[in-house]
Amino acid sequence: MSEHPVEIHIVEPDPVFLRILLRTLEDYEAFESVLVHGYENGHEFLEHYEYKGIYCIFIINDVLPKKNGTEIAKRIRKDDSKSTIYFMTRSNTEEEMVYALNSGVDGYFIKPFNLKVFQAKVNRLLDKGEKIWN
Repeated sequence: MSEHPVEIHIVEPDPVFLRILLRTLEDYEAFESVLVHGYENGHEFLEHYEYKGIYCIFIINDVLPKKNGTEIAKRIRKDDSKSTIYFMTRSNTEEEMVYALNSGVDGYFIKPFNLKVFQAKVNRLLDKGEKIWN
């Protein structure tokens, strides 16, 4: 087992927004025992991600260069049915949401979103994951 029982993986192609999300989590005291990773595209994520059997939270932009969010979600779900996958999206059409949910996505952050709400949702997922997987 890793020294970090929970990991957060954020895949966001905008480097400035990725840094903001990473900083939001790193600055929040509740996340001090959580390892947070950031990736700028789907290919980079798939090169570095390895299923370790631990609870993870994946926050993935649905539109990415070099592998889209749905492809990443399907890849994660091949090995990991318990971790949580959230999409960050500007689109909220019924068809796209149903397709993503059927691909293994658990929920959405509709852009633009409030960073305090983002922190609170991730914190809630961490609390829930700690009770289920530890």
